[in-house]
Amino acid sequence: MESKRGQGNTFWIIIAAVIALVVLVVLLVIFGGKTGVISGGLLDCASKGGKCVMELEECPPGMEKTTVLNCPKEGSVSQECCLGVKEKEE
Repeated sequence: MESKRGQGNTFWIIIAAVIALVVLVVLLVIFGGKTGVISGGLLDCASKGGKCVMELEECPPGMEKTTVLNCPKEGSVSQECCLGVKEKEE
């Protein structure tokens, strides 16, 4: 027959595990939503000094299109990011 002391310890361990899981879920909800905002800002074309142009337009002189950075969509028309390109030194 088990002692009452052993049963009490198991009960508190289960309670602590449940509380830890609840805290973990709350932290994931709080910080999980903010990482999308941060990564969106890091991949924004305008924040890197680029210029958004319509998909079929050419980039201004001295700039090239990149697919790495994001531009906002205007209606159903996609935009692409043009970034300045450094001149090669010879």
